[in-house]
Amino acid sequence: MSKFFKGGSSSSESSDSDSSDDVPVNRQPTKAKADFNFLSESEDESPKRIVRASKDKVYDELKENIRLSRNAEKIKDFTKLLTGFESISKAFDKAKTVMNREGLTIPRFYIRYLVELEDFINAAWDDKDARTSLSKVNAKSLSAIRQKIRKYNRDFDTEISAYREGPDPVGYVSDEEKDGRGSEDGKDDVAPVAESKKQKFDVSSGDDDEDDDWSTDSDDTESDIDLEGKEMEDLRKYFLKSTKSDKPVKKRENKEDRKHKVEKQRQESDDEGWNVVQVMGEKPLFPNKNDITIESYLKKFNEVNMIRGRKSTNSRAHLRYLQECYDIAVEKNFGPGVLVKVRLTIISALFEMDTKTNTAMDYNAWNKTREAVTTLFDLLKEHPNVVVSVQTNDEEENFHQEDKPYRINGSLALLIKRLDDELIKIFQHADCHSTDYIEKLKGERELCILIEKAQAFVDTHLQNNIFDNTEVATIYLLRIEHLYYKYSSNERETEQLMDMLCKKIYALKNVMQFRQRAMLCQIYNHALHDRWHKAKDLLLMSHLQAIVDHSDAATQVLYNRTICQLGLCAFRHGMIREAHQGLSEIQNTQRAKEFLAQGVPPRQVDKTQEQEAKERSLQVPYHMHINLELLECVYLICSMLLEIPNIACHEYDARRRLLSRSFHYQLKMSEKSPLIGPPENTREHVVAASRAMLKGDWKKCRDYIINEKMNAKVWNLFRNSPQVKEMVVQRIQEESLRTYLLMYSTVYITVSLDVLVESFELPKQKVYSVISKMIIQEELSATLDEPTNCLIMHRIEPTRLQIAALSLTDKLGQLTENNEQIIEPRGTGRGYAGAGNWYVQRRGDDRTGGDEKPRQRGFHQQDRRGGGGGRKWNTNNKNTYKHQHQMA
Repeated sequence: MSKFFKGGSSSSESSDSDSSDDVPVNRQPTKAKADFNFLSESEDESPKRIVRASKDKVYDELKENIRLSRNAEKIKDFTKLLTGFESISKAFDKAKTVMNREGLTIPRFYIRYLVELEDFINAAWDDKDARTSLSKVNAKSLSAIRQKIRKYNRDFDTEISAYREGPDPVGYVSDEEKDGRGSEDGKDDVAPVAESKKQKFDVSSGDDDEDDDWSTDSDDTESDIDLEGKEMEDLRKYFLKSTKSDKPVKKRENKEDRKHKVEKQRQESDDEGWNVVQVMGEKPLFPNKNDITIESYLKKFNEVNMIRGRKSTNSRAHLRYLQECYDIAVEKNFGPGVLVKVRLTIISALFEMDTKTNTAMDYNAWNKTREAVTTLFDLLKEHPNVVVSVQTNDEEENFHQEDKPYRINGSLALLIKRLDDELIKIFQHADCHSTDYIEKLKGERELCILIEKAQAFVDTHLQNNIFDNTEVATIYLLRIEHLYYKYSSNERETEQLMDMLCKKIYALKNVMQFRQRAMLCQIYNHALHDRWHKAKDLLLMSHLQAIVDHSDAATQVLYNRTICQLGLCAFRHGMIREAHQGLSEIQNTQRAKEFLAQGVPPRQVDKTQEQEAKERSLQVPYHMHINLELLECVYLICSMLLEIPNIACHEYDARRRLLSRSFHYQLKMSEKSPLIGPPENTREHVVAASRAMLKGDWKKCRDYIINEKMNAKVWNLFRNSPQVKEMVVQRIQEESLRTYLLMYSTVYITVSLDVLVESFELPKQKVYSVISKMIIQEELSATLDEPTNCLIMHRIEPTRLQIAALSLTDKLGQLTENNEQIIEPRGTGRGYAGAGNWYVQRRGDDRTGGDEKPRQRGFHQQDRRGGGGGRKWNTNNKNTYKHQHQMA
């Protein structure tokens, strides 16, 4: 005690008190100095030095770090959790020395902490949605602590496995934690302190015989001591918020009373016999089913419907109530109207089982919903007098009065549409490379059967004006969308079915969007079955190129898929230029996966989460995908067959027009490569074949295009693979011949046709035809000499005037094109562009290939000039050549 609080005590008193033992002695102060001694009671509350064992020290440090780590778990602060785990591991390393010295085992609370931490980290890692929303630092910390906890727990495999076999229950306290539990809770601190104070006071008051020399007046001192104790108790009660020592006593009493009551009830129940116990939340709707009337039934059914959609409503219990209502309606025979109404409500409840819009419906739940919709159509087929229509309002609705016609508000088409949307979501969220996807794919067959049943029901009641045009178009379009992308061996029957379904939609009014999608599906089906001319004519007559930019995103995706399939169809028919035009819009952008809705692009900064979720919802299921590698390979082959002769024709023209900018980029990258190895993928095979064609080596070009590796990746994916490969080889021979003549026309004076026939293994008539076309189109300056069966080359160098005239012609042509672009209206499609062009590129879109301008040139012109310049002057200056010859 400080000397200041001892008041008037002398130095001798202090020396005696210092020399005394640690036995507390109650010194009796005088009345004049009672206030100071009253303050001296704070000595009991002053901090004292406590001697603790080393085991308790290290255990307390571990407990404190574990407490901080659990706080970090609650707020999911993985950075703080990582630092806390590192400090805990260091504290345990310190504790190891103490444990080894005293022969202690690993404390159970530490093993429990490691198990709980590992489970928490694994759960956080498995939650992909929450993990993607984490910040960069938190995600990095989560990955780091996941690796560290796995590595750290390997040293405790036996202890952790033993703990997992018998884990501690909730609220369990191990032996190591019992020592520091009271100080952590802070609830049991009041009673021991009070007892210690009483013990000290009793000791000081019980030694009256020994302290008689210190007292002057025994009566006064006793009254002062009593007064001082009361004041201390009052002061404690005044400053404390509540007396905690009373509450546990009340709780214990309440628990003991409850135990006694439960024991009495058990004894009484044992004497009486068995009792029926009902679980909360599973009370039957109708306790007595014999007294059910239609009025009481409808009242209870309306009560069940009133709780629908509330947050406190258990969706599964609500569904069980509705199923019970349906069973009672069947048992009591309340009529078909009630059955249909309850069945519609059950289907709506099944759809509302999962309230999250971004997640897919469970496949088993989807199957139950499909079965419920199927039973609904069967019920409506058995009772044609029950009408379910959107046009029926709440006032006209009648489903229980038999003397009036049954009319129920609802939409059967929307139920089928919702089922189809949920199935697409299931496909989007499933792993496309697993057997689970194949199992879920069986649900499409069942859905197609249901759609056919719905279509038959609509055809039967079409004259009754039950369905509006939108519902009818929805049912027919669903049938089309599940049919258009499937190849059928019976092509004629499939074509007639598609034509019938599409004409049904074409005949309806005010269904413009449905009409567009039906037409695109029909074009896709024609192209899939190699009906090229029908598909091209239907696309040109529909003018879809002009209006597709104003359609919704799903229709634009379907348009892109149709154009790609049409390009593949043109390639199978050997129409290289048409195939190149159809595929160039998608392939030139390097975003084919995004435009065909076959994959989500990497996350971009300028897109919100809502936009990304919308893009994911537009993804096409995996079984409807178009092979992107096949598309790219076909596009590159078409570019090679068109671009290599063009390069040879305009070798020295710096301003030649590029047909395919992406193909030129691949060629440049291969030329810049210091070491060109054997080709590995399809792109490298086409580039290597292009280099061989540029040299006129058609056999090497053929070997690069058609081999075992390309057969596995490309050619075996075609149905008529031998015919397609034969067509490609023939086109390679023809274009290699053209390239050879253009590249080496300045080298030869005459070329024998027999040598060309032997070198390129083409018929003589075909060689003669190819050379004649080149001369007519002014690509080759030469003449055919039939008597000698040779090709005579004309080599005339242009004059300066001719070069200046050609450059002027180029500039005037460029000026004309610029004026046409300014005059033409911006932002609108070009529509029909003539009999030759089946496809016109859309303006105002970033899917055109580079700076390539759309050209209105027919397919049968075979124009390979690509711009001014080049060898135009050869035929234009025949008179000049003759005049110079005569002058000479």
